[in-house]
Amino acid sequence: MRLWSRALDRVLGPPVPPDELPCAVPPGVTVRRGHLVPRVGGWFMGGSRRAAGAVTFGRTILANPDTPLTDDLIVHELVHVEQWKDPLFALKYCAQWMRHGYRQNPYEVEAYERQARFAARRGPLPPRNP
Repeated sequence: MRLWSRALDRVLGPPVPPDELPCAVPPGVTVRRGHLVPRVGGWFMGGSRRAAGAVTFGRTILANPDTPLTDDLIVHELVHVEQWKDPLFALKYCAQWMRHGYRQNPYEVEAYERQARFAARRGPLPPRNP
């Protein structure tokens, strides 16, 4: 079991402790920090040479260590966690991506819209300390 856990940490990145997350995530959702999957996701799905900020598989959010973990990012990825409840989600997502590209993919449109509604309700963030 320990070997499996170490292998997961190596491939997907280590889990982020709940107290290091900007907001709570539902029980059973794991956030991990690793370069591999966000990099491949950015190249493949985003069509860019940049790594994705995060990629979600099922109930696991794989966040790029170079991207700040913000509540906006977590909210966006939690929409994808919800979308993964559909057993055909991965297939449907890929079909929509091939038809519309990343930004116009209806699954991404929904995630960005819900992220924007969350940000509007939250209001402006306080300035960061230098």
